[in-house]
Amino acid sequence: MPQPHFAFLYVGVDTTAPSILVRSIRAHNPEARIIQCSDRDSPEIAGVDRVFRLNKHGPKLLMMTFRLQCFAQLDIAEPTLFLDADMMCLASLDPAGILRDNDVAICEREFETMLAFNLKFMDLDFGEYAGKVLGEIYPYVACATITKSGSFWGDALELLLGMHPKFHSWFGDQEAIRDLVKGGKYRVTFLPESIYARLPDHPVRVGTKSKIYHFKGDARKQVMIDLARKAGYL
Repeated sequence: MPQPHFAFLYVGVDTTAPSILVRSIRAHNPEARIIQCSDRDSPEIAGVDRVFRLNKHGPKLLMMTFRLQCFAQLDIAEPTLFLDADMMCLASLDPAGILRDNDVAICEREFETMLAFNLKFMDLDFGEYAGKVLGEIYPYVACATITKSGSFWGDALELLLGMHPKFHSWFGDQEAIRDLVKGGKYRVTFLPESIYARLPDHPVRVGTKSKIYHFKGDARKQVMIDLARKAGYL
């Protein structure tokens, strides 16, 4: 298996979650190359091989725009698994082997697909999605994606920059990924959410061996800490 490559975005002062992510990757993939994408102010996470930093633009950090800017400008030359910082690796991973001859591997939503979408999320107006459930609106989850170059992220960023400003802070990456998959420019394979981004409180089919946990939302953060302590990551 070639050296596995990982990247994640982390901005902030509380390093608990990204530290757990990095230690869990190292525990199961000791030869991994791990890149942290960040702003100029956030601390470097212990155990990463490289920190790629971009300046914030303006007084307010628009997280979706910043995320895609970082990933697009990161000069990767090998298939790289991009993860959210609130995840925990559970097994050895081979991003190149998963990707094979495809251009991108996208995480396909399996959990909460029938959840009603909050049309007033963060006091913003998402009325265009009235009558639709989460799985219809966002069939793909942006927390785990494999690409072999920055071109996919560059195209995603270009799409986002043409969207309503609300998407620059929320859901913009999922909007762009959905539209890129639909557009057909890239050869795409899919990562089951139950394997590559499992919500730990959601059951999966018998025989499913999850490789990554995703502790999405504040309610799952204590679960992440408890499991990390049991595994020796804290």
